[in-house]
Amino acid sequence: MTRAAFTLLLQTSSSLRLLVLALIGLAGLGWIVVEAGTSSAREHLRYARDLREIRQVNAELGAAALARRLGLAEDWHGAEAHLARMDELITDLGRVPDFLSDSETAAVRRQLDHYAALQADKRATIGALRMLIDAPLQNGSEAEADRQLRRLLALQTAREGERLVERYTDGYVAAQARMHRHRVLLVLAALALGGYLLLTALRLRKVSLSVSKAHADLQEHAAALGRAEAELRLYATVFTNASEGMLITDAHSRIIASNPAFSRITGYSPAEVVGRSPVLLNSGRQDSGFYRRMWSTLASRGKWQGELWNRRRDGSIYPEWLSITAVPGEGEATCNYIGIFSDITERKEAEARILHLAHHDPLTNLPNRALLNDRLSQSLLQARRDGRGAAVLLLDLDRFKTINDTLGHERGDSLLLEICTRCRRVLRDTDTLARLSGDEFVIVLPDAATADLAADTARRILDAIALPCRLGEHELSITASIGIALFPRDGGDESTLLRNADAAMHRAKEAGRNAFEFYTEDMNTSSLGRLLLEHQLRGAAERGELLLHYQPKVSAADGRLGGFEALLRWQHPELGMVSPGQFIPLAEESGLIVPIGQWVLEEACRQQRAWLDAGFEVPPLAVNRSAHQLAQPDIVATVAAAIGRHHLAPGLIELELTETMLMRDVDRTIRTLVRLREMGVRLSIDDFGTGYSSLNYLRQFPVNALKIDRSFVGDIGSDGAEGKIAAAIVGMAHSLGLEAVAEGVETETQRAFLQMHGCHQLQGYLIARPAPAREIERFLSRRG
Repeated sequence: MTRAAFTLLLQTSSSLRLLVLALIGLAGLGWIVVEAGTSSAREHLRYARDLREIRQVNAELGAAALARRLGLAEDWHGAEAHLARMDELITDLGRVPDFLSDSETAAVRRQLDHYAALQADKRATIGALRMLIDAPLQNGSEAEADRQLRRLLALQTAREGERLVERYTDGYVAAQARMHRHRVLLVLAALALGGYLLLTALRLRKVSLSVSKAHADLQEHAAALGRAEAELRLYATVFTNASEGMLITDAHSRIIASNPAFSRITGYSPAEVVGRSPVLLNSGRQDSGFYRRMWSTLASRGKWQGELWNRRRDGSIYPEWLSITAVPGEGEATCNYIGIFSDITERKEAEARILHLAHHDPLTNLPNRALLNDRLSQSLLQARRDGRGAAVLLLDLDRFKTINDTLGHERGDSLLLEICTRCRRVLRDTDTLARLSGDEFVIVLPDAATADLAADTARRILDAIALPCRLGEHELSITASIGIALFPRDGGDESTLLRNADAAMHRAKEAGRNAFEFYTEDMNTSSLGRLLLEHQLRGAAERGELLLHYQPKVSAADGRLGGFEALLRWQHPELGMVSPGQFIPLAEESGLIVPIGQWVLEEACRQQRAWLDAGFEVPPLAVNRSAHQLAQPDIVATVAAAIGRHHLAPGLIELELTETMLMRDVDRTIRTLVRLREMGVRLSIDDFGTGYSSLNYLRQFPVNALKIDRSFVGDIGSDGAEGKIAAAIVGMAHSLGLEAVAEGVETETQRAFLQMHGCHQLQGYLIARPAPAREIERFLSRRG
C-alpha cells in the first residue's frame, strides 16, 4: 500500500468517526429542542382564553336567569345559549395542554371535575327556576322561585372557577421553568456543535481542494469537446427535425441542401432539387416585379421575408411564409442563401373562417350587425349617387320566446332557419337579409323607389311567415311584426333608419301584431315618453307617489262584505293620476314590478293592521302578484315576513294570480302554492278563462277561488243569453269546491244572473268603486 493510499484511508476513517459523533450530537440536540419547545404558546392561549370565557359565561348565565326572573327578558333563549356554551367550554377545558406534568394535569382535572359538578347543580337549579316561572301561577310558586334564585346565586361557581385558573397557572409556571432550563442546555449544545461542525468543514474543504485541483484540467478539456459536439448535434437536429422547410443555395442560387420538411411540404425529394434553381417552385401568381423587389431587398439588407404562393410537385398551389437570409463569405461577398418557409394554408383558411364569422350569424349564416351596417352604408351611398330611395325593414317574430321556453331552444333554432328560408324566397338577390339578434331580422331594399314596393315586400314576407311550420311532432303557426323606415324621408344614415324602423316595429306589435307599420315622427316621441315615464317610475314608492285604492267584494246572496282587493295607483306630481294600464306594463318590462309588488304587499299588510287596530272587522285583503314575483325563489319567505312584521293572521291576506302565470312552470308553481296554503294564505286565480290552463292542472292548484274575467261578465245581456261562459265558470268552481268571484259587475242584470247561477262574490262599480283607505273606513263604519 502506498503512502498516499494509507493517508486517504486514515482520512476516511476519521470522516466516519466525525459523522458518527455528529449524528449523536444531533440526536441529543433534537431531544433538548423537543423538551425546550414543550410549552406550546397556542395551546396556552387557547386554554387561557377558554378559562376567561367560562368565567364570563358563568356570570352572564346568572345574570340571564336573574333577568328572566325579574321579567327583564322575554324568554330563556339567552340562558339556554349560555348553558350550551358552558358545556362546550368544559369539554374544551378537559383537553389540558400536554406541556403540564402528570401531577399538574391531574390537579387541573380534579378542579375541573369539581367545577363541572357545580355547573351541573347550577343547570338543575335553573331548570327548576324555569319551570316555576313558565308554569301557570300556583300558590307558593313565587316564593319557591325566589328560593331557587337565591340558591342559584349562592353557588360558588365563580370562586371555583378562580381556583381552576390558579391550578392551571401553577402548572403553566412550572412548565415555563422546565422549558427555560432546557433552552439554556440548547444554547450550550448549539455552541458546542457549531464549533465541532466548523472544524469538520475546514478538514473537508482541504480534501475537496486537493481533489478539485487534480481534475480541473481534465474537466475543462472534456467540457470543450462536449460543447463542440453538442453544437454540431444541435445544428443537425434543427435542420433535420424543423417543422419549417429549409433550403440552402450557393451564391448562384443553386440548391445544395434541403431538409425533410421541405420534401414534406413541396413533394420534392432532395435528389430532385439539388443543383437546380428554386424557380421550379414558382406558381406564376407573382409577377417579375415582385421577384425584382425581393432580390433588391436581399442585396441591400441581407434578408427578406414575406408571403407568396408556390407550387408543389403535384401542381397544387399553396401559400407560404418565406424568410431568406444572405450568408456572407470572405470579403463580405454572399456565399450562400438560406431560405426558411412554412405552409400557411391552414392559417389562411382559419383567417377566412374568422372573417366570415366576424360578419355572419353562426346559426343562420346571414350577415350580422357589422356586415349589415357595411351593406346598408353602401346601399345608401348608391341611393344618394343615383337619386333613388331605399327601405329598411325591421322584422321581429311574435311570441317567439314562448316557443323557446315551451319547445326548447333547438326547436326555436329550427324555426329561425325556416323563417330565413321563407324570407329568402320572397327577397331579390340584390336585397340584404341580416339577423340582428334572437328573433330580430333586418331587410335592406336598396332600390325601393316608392313606399308601395316596401309595403308589398313586407306583406309577402308576413304571408310567407304565417304559413304553418312543422317542428318535430308539432305544427305551429307564427306571425311577425315589421317596421319600415324609408330613405331619405325617415333618416339619412344607418343608425337613424334602424332606430326608426325599430320604433315602427314596436308600433306594429302594439297594434295587434302580424302587421307592418311605416315610421312616423310621433313614434319616437311616444317611445321617449315611455322611457321618461319608466325613469320617473323608479323611486316612485320612496317619493310617496304610489298609493293603494281598495274595492269591496260582497256576497252575491246577502250583500255581506266578503273582502277587498288592493289596487295600485300612481299619483304623478305633474301628470296627476297615471292609469295602471299605462305604467304596470312598463314596470313588467323593466323588472320594477318586483320592488313595486313588494311595496304593495307591505302597504296592504300595514293598512290591514291599521284597520284592525282601529276596531274594524275587516275581511281578507287581496293583493295581485305578477309573474316576475311568483318566479322569485324566496316568494314564500317574503310573504311570510310581510305578514309577520304586521302581526296578521295569514288568512287575512289573499294573493291573486293569473292562470297564464301559473302555467309557466307548473311543477314549481304547485310547490309554491302548496307552501303558501300551508301557511294559511288565501289564493285565487284572477282573470280566469282568458288564459290556457289545463283543467287537469287546475285540479292540482291548491287555490280558494276563481275570479271570472270582467270580459265574460260584460257579455251578460239583458236576458242573460250571452252569459254562458260566466255560468260555466261558476259551475266549474262549484264542482271543484272553489268559490266563484265575478269582477266588473256594473248592472243589476249582471248581479241577478250571477246570483241565480250561484256565484259566491261580486265585485265592480255596481257594488263600489275603488277608493282610498280613508273612504273605505267610512264605508266600514256605515256597514258596522
